Amino acid sequence: MNETAKKYTGLFRSVKIASASTVDEQGRPQSRIINIMLALDEGMVIVTSRGKPFWKQLMDTGRVALSAMCPDCQSLKFTGKIRRMEEHKKWVDEVFLHNPGMNEVYPGDTRYALDAFLIYEGAGEWFDLMHYPISREAFAFGGAELEDVGFRIDAERCTGCGVCLENCPQKCIAPGAPYEIDPAHCLQCGLCAEVCPAKAVVRLHP
Repeated sequence: MNETAKKYTGLFRSVKIASASTVDEQGRPQSRIINIMLALDEGMVIVTSRGKPFWKQLMDTGRVALSAMCPDCQSLKFTGKIRRMEEHKKWVDEVFLHNPGMNEVYPGDTRYALDAFLIYEGAGEWFDLMHYPISREAFAFGGAELEDVGFRIDAERCTGCGVCLENCPQKCIAPGAPYEIDPAHCLQCGLCAEVCPAKAVVRLHP
């Protein structure tokens, strides 16, 4: 895991409380609040009991999406792959060691109703709405690629009229041939694509 990914998985851990989304057997989205219990070089660790629909959905799909709100209007989101950890009792004990408040919820050996899961691969983004211009940074680990999202300006279509820059809420488009969007400060609102008379602004994701 590179330093950028370590920074943001560590931030998930320090925020601790996150929304975790899965898909059930009927293809319906399901969401619940969880705790990020550990941040390791291999990924992030969560726990859930085997009696919960969440456990079954993780086992069935092997995928999870996370979102969390950080201090000062910073947000985190992540989508990735997850697996039940081997030696699960050992990892449950490790989780309780670093999260002692869990002993009040699952005293004694009742803790072993839980399984530990490792989020071992995926990509995400940190997003800061508090400061102008806004800032965002992508991260990935476990072999996943950075998500290619947002917009770009096609060099062959751009006429250099500047309408995109005039309408950009964050003024994160630089004049040139072609004009260029700075993805680190882009809201991804799509207004530039809507107003471009040459249809030169292209969405990067489907």
